[in-house]
Amino acid sequence: MTLLERYIFKRAALFSLASLAALVLVVWVVQVLQRVDLVRTTVGAASDILWIALMLMPDLAAGVLPFAILVGSIQALNSLNADSERSVMAAAGASQYLIARPIMLVGIIAAALVLFNSNYAGPKASKAFQDGIRSINANAISLFLQPGRFERIQDGLIMSVSDTRGATIRGLFLADTRDPEMDVNYFAQEANIVDLNGESFLVLKNGQLHRRTADDKAISVIEFQTYAFDLADLRPVSSRDWVRMSERSTGELVNPDPNDPLFQTHPNRFIEELSQRRSDWLYALAFALWAVAVASPPRTNRQGPGATMIIGLGGALLLKAAGFMAVSQVEKNTALVLLVYALPIMGIITSLVLLHRNTNIVESRFVHAVEAGLQNAMRFAQKLLPGRRRQGRAA
Repeated sequence: MTLLERYIFKRAALFSLASLAALVLVVWVVQVLQRVDLVRTTVGAASDILWIALMLMPDLAAGVLPFAILVGSIQALNSLNADSERSVMAAAGASQYLIARPIMLVGIIAAALVLFNSNYAGPKASKAFQDGIRSINANAISLFLQPGRFERIQDGLIMSVSDTRGATIRGLFLADTRDPEMDVNYFAQEANIVDLNGESFLVLKNGQLHRRTADDKAISVIEFQTYAFDLADLRPVSSRDWVRMSERSTGELVNPDPNDPLFQTHPNRFIEELSQRRSDWLYALAFALWAVAVASPPRTNRQGPGATMIIGLGGALLLKAAGFMAVSQVEKNTALVLLVYALPIMGIITSLVLLHRNTNIVESRFVHAVEAGLQNAMRFAQKLLPGRRRQGRAA
């Protein structure tokens, strides 16, 4: 790596790290605030919330890392243009490939980190996070529920017990209104908190389930001998969404247990999760190349950065949204697995073609036409404002 490439690599890496820290902090705070109700029941849970919140970090960081590379790389290239360094490099004969190599190295490092998180660190952190929530919910139910009182365990989830003796609960009532289409009430003579394979479950015994639909208010009553809930979010084990594929190791997805009930009923979910884990790292490479394609052409100080950041983020968001939609449809049609991989690869190829042709996206006719259209729309909107019309009549 030449001195010039090391200089560009250092600036791009520093800007990317700063962008990553800002993005992760914002998303992490939002996620933690959504789960503040976990600590309201007991002070003991407050000591565990930091550990649980930290378990969110690997997936959050991996999710925003490609965007951090994009933002950091564009900022680094814009700063080179602002200081006239990019123009000097171009005058000295430096090609866009010389600019692209250090940016691509940053993207390769990010891609390796995303791949490591998707297949190793992420599943472990996700399982540790869900196990921590299970532990807090188990403590809240067995230790801190007062007999005869109705307590809100979660938003839309109210529980009451007649008596608690350790892990055994007598006279349990559970009202679940989290689903806007259906209200469900559970009554059980007895319930137990059971640990199985490192996971905690609330098992209801000898009870009834009252289900009322929101549209026609029809009520159905179902009697049961046993009914299990996952304590991570207190959802029935019998429903398909309680199992989090993110908690399973990649080995389990590649070689699933033939006797696994979820694999027997929904095998395509394993393919969906596996395709996502194996394709996420490609977006770091695609976004790094896209940043070079958008922001690497030399510009004068008078031209300014223009719409580089808007175009860069807009293109990246469209590509990521298309990838997300493709992954979400894999369960229905496994043939779309090819599309999951094809989308980021097409993004990489498109950026390489633009670099090979020395295309200046910001100065293209299409971008200028869009900018002109937006300016005309803003002028038209300003004319419609009441204040603008009064000023025009006064003049």
